[in-house]
Amino acid sequence: MKRFSLKFINKSLLLVALLLTFSCKNMLDIEPEGQVDATNHYRNVYDANAAVIGIYGQLLGIADRYIVLNELRADLMSTTNNADQYLREISTHSVSANNPWADPKPFYKIILNCNDAIKNFGIMVKESKMRQDEYNQRIADVKAVRAWLYLQLGIHFGSVPYVTDPLETVEALKDESKFPRVAFNEMLDKSIADIKDGFLDVYTTTTSTTGSTSTSLNTTVDGYATNLFFINKRTLLGDLYLWRGMYTKAAEQYKYLAETGGRNYVLTDNQWYWQYKVAYGDVATLNSIAIAYTRGREQDIQALDDNNVQGWRSIFGSSTVTTPISGEWIWTLPFDRNFQPTNPFIDLFSNQGGRYLLTASKLALDNWNSQKQTNGFPYDQRGRVTVRTINGQPVIMKQLYNYLTENTFVPVNILQKQGRWLLYRTAVMQSHLAESANRDNHSKLAYALINVGIQTVYDPSPGTSGRDVTNIMQSTEGYPYNFDARNGDIPYYRAEWSREVGSRSRALLEPLPTALQNDMIGMENAIIDENGLEQAYEGHRWGDLLRVALRRNDPSFLAEKVYQKLFRDGNPQASAARAKLMSSNGLFLPFKL
Repeated sequence: MKRFSLKFINKSLLLVALLLTFSCKNMLDIEPEGQVDATNHYRNVYDANAAVIGIYGQLLGIADRYIVLNELRADLMSTTNNADQYLREISTHSVSANNPWADPKPFYKIILNCNDAIKNFGIMVKESKMRQDEYNQRIADVKAVRAWLYLQLGIHFGSVPYVTDPLETVEALKDESKFPRVAFNEMLDKSIADIKDGFLDVYTTTTSTTGSTSTSLNTTVDGYATNLFFINKRTLLGDLYLWRGMYTKAAEQYKYLAETGGRNYVLTDNQWYWQYKVAYGDVATLNSIAIAYTRGREQDIQALDDNNVQGWRSIFGSSTVTTPISGEWIWTLPFDRNFQPTNPFIDLFSNQGGRYLLTASKLALDNWNSQKQTNGFPYDQRGRVTVRTINGQPVIMKQLYNYLTENTFVPVNILQKQGRWLLYRTAVMQSHLAESANRDNHSKLAYALINVGIQTVYDPSPGTSGRDVTNIMQSTEGYPYNFDARNGDIPYYRAEWSREVGSRSRALLEPLPTALQNDMIGMENAIIDENGLEQAYEGHRWGDLLRVALRRNDPSFLAEKVYQKLFRDGNPQASAARAKLMSSNGLFLPFKL
């Protein structure tokens, strides 16, 4: 098996650029001495691997753009006094024509590299340089990147050119007669068809629990396991269906990964119960990923595990707890201290070794502080883990826990800017499953998934010992909404979902009102509110708000939340931002190539 290094991955970016540059044979009649010929770089499966990894490596270059557009445009993130006018424009929805954050070209550059690789993979198969099964695996990984990028373009720009041709440059897309812009829903339909066309087995029947189905791409890169490098095809397809309003199909994808993927991933008997489910964690090894207190000291804030490295806090980086990453995270890419690109999140968020450009909005802090824990504490502890006060300033921490020391929150080494881009995790998938179920007329199940867990809702007396639970919860509401959370002793049952608790219970928050089980709109509002508490600053917020606003044909759902952010921050542009978002096409950025 060929082993890759992160240095190799970043060199692959140059390779991909060269492949794109020389995709047209008539560019130059005479090659300069030492010039690389693209045809020499698709010789075998290892060259194909280099192209795949190079494309995924390119994604690191848009990590800051992804977070800025998906969080700063929404209601939970604000600018600091250090931010320049362009970040302020993004936050207030007053984007100028030359704002670099609103430039779609970085997305399209990667898309064109995907197109070029897809073309050359096809040539390799025809020339017997790669087997059909090898082609299917690698084409799935590349098409997944392309579909994900188009989803991002649609979320932020609405209608965009949808191109699958291996063009030489992004400039070619300016010819609207050849590449007209397509509506968001049409783009979703094209992406769904594209990633299923010819590769249905790779996407929807594989038992692989990693993003890539290629064994040679699942390896080790400078100490990083690559099994989480690649987009998970199930969650991607589920999200495309969710955006398109195809809720049953979306739920099928999420359920498959949570159940079949979990079974195939099992490392220990106990892990089967919490892999890809919002659960307390691996009880056997004490790797709990819940907001948790030392036993017997639940009323003592100093006994909170998350004050150091355990519990929910460990999801975002810990030197001593590694198991929760494999159970919670589905897609993550590393920023290594020795290679480019440099981790951009340090400059964005850190007030030590960074520029401290972005911080939590007052609205976000108010949301966490308005919650109540079951032990009586009047706030959501996840807020105090997500945003810590350092040198008197509120600092967004999720992307900094691999950079700052665990106890004193100072840089381990101010020159070493390692970290992770945490893209997608179990809590996101389960909230999307709840959103799909709710819109598919299964609000009771949505209430269970997001709130207190399936067992608590569907078992009339959960936790009672010595019971025969054979005939309880064998099925809840029909496929794909049938979940088994039985937990009994006579006979012995420990069903697959028996440790699933929902994100609110995992945070030790009081349950939501039971009336929401019969209130679709109220439950949808509760899901989006809970997403903000659980997933803040991970790159999902704008999409969550936009999806509901479009679904309801009600831009005020989004506009009012942005207004409240700016108003509570004392920003005088609050009313103007709300008016802009309520205007025709005001939910999208101006598209300019």
